[in-house]
Amino acid sequence: MSLAAGGAAPTRAAWQPFTFGGLAAFARAGVGRLLLVELMFAVLVSGSAVWFLRRAWSPVILQAIQKMPETARIADGRLAGIDATIIAETKFFAIAVTPDTSEQIGQSADVQIQFRPTDVRVGSVFRPDWGWEFAYGPGGALELSRSNLEPWWGAWHPIFLAAAGLAILASLCGIWALLALFYTVPAKAMACLADRDLSWSGAWRMGCASLLPGAGLLAAAVFLYGWQAVDLAGLAFLFAAHAPMGWVYLAGGVWACPRLDLNPPKQNPFIA
Repeated sequence: MSLAAGGAAPTRAAWQPFTFGGLAAFARAGVGRLLLVELMFAVLVSGSAVWFLRRAWSPVILQAIQKMPETARIADGRLAGIDATIIAETKFFAIAVTPDTSEQIGQSADVQIQFRPTDVRVGSVFRPDWGWEFAYGPGGALELSRSNLEPWWGAWHPIFLAAAGLAILASLCGIWALLALFYTVPAKAMACLADRDLSWSGAWRMGCASLLPGAGLLAAAVFLYGWQAVDLAGLAFLFAAHAPMGWVYLAGGVWACPRLDLNPPKQNPFIA
């Protein structure tokens, strides 16, 4: 905390958004401080996602590649060279390569990808009988043999993880900036109704900061899911719960802002 000029009330340094007072401090902080704290939270969320992909999905992909026969390929938009169903799975993720079209193959993984004769089907444990289907396309051709895929995956696997982390980080920063615009008007309206001192720019900064506790919950949810402390339903619940946290923190942050001085002292007219 530091003293304002002229002996005014001390102002709190903006460094954490987990308390209402700490959140309100961002309304008077510089944009650089806000961006630094946002970057820290974005790195936390993107890091948790990359950690989960590396822990839960990458081994399944490698296992599926190692089971592929040398004859496996996609030729003229159809899967060929597969004589029997190939399955690689964990609790989190499953990949199946089937020579015949099948709606269900008995998988219990949370996310399931099935390569079928003419398309790829992506589903989940929530709806085993439903999924997105993507056709290989006419004339589609791809070598799926182990000798072709394994070195390719080994070379590109770290790049894919890094690209996923950077994409999540950049997306979060952009989404937070846009969502803060929607928070600005309600924050300013609440400040006027509660007689709180909050500028328009301060309302936007506080709107950005109010999203960060929810981001922290989201990162924790991914870690808990990766450690199997919660299942997919628990992850979905925590993901849904992180959204309204921003509004709760926004309202609390506005209330923690200093009150407006509605009765300023009158200046002595005889003082020059």
